Amino acid sequence: MKTIDKIWMFFGAVAMAIVASFLFLVDSMSPFVPMPFYMLILAWVLPYGFVIVIMPAIYLIEFKLLSHKKNFGKIILVAASLLFILNILYFWATWEYGALYQGELHVKIIAIENTVGFLSLLLMAYLGIKKDSKIIQYSANLYLLLLLTWCAFPYFGETL
Repeated sequence: MKTIDKIWMFFGAVAMAIVASFLFLVDSMSPFVPMPFYMLILAWVLPYGFVIVIMPAIYLIEFKLLSHKKNFGKIILVAASLLFILNILYFWATWEYGALYQGELHVKIIAIENTVGFLSLLLMAYLGIKKDSKIIQYSANLYLLLLLTWCAFPYFGETL
């Protein structure tokens, strides 16, 4: 593994831990810290603070297993596309529930964040393939997991 790969692994894992820690830094969810529902479930099930290491661990394992693959960029583009579609379906299924408990504005802001986030991710992943740039592909990979940790599939239930 090259030095640049190790740097991406280390700093990516640190970035993932910082974003995952947002869950513990706020009293309740907001449009700026939407709290994905699976992160909340993990926070309830696992010992306090352990959720902060889950996403960085997933990032490290995924990066170690896939980053050297010839089709790494295509894997990221396909994963991003599938998750974007699933996220759209999630919003479609939970919109009314979210509007009821969090308010229409809250749900709209998070939907915009997700849409802009995933569209920019898809563009980045595409450019990584088109330009055959590992750095852009690594960026898209990190960005995908950061979106999943920060705002994808947000919890819209009653305020905790």
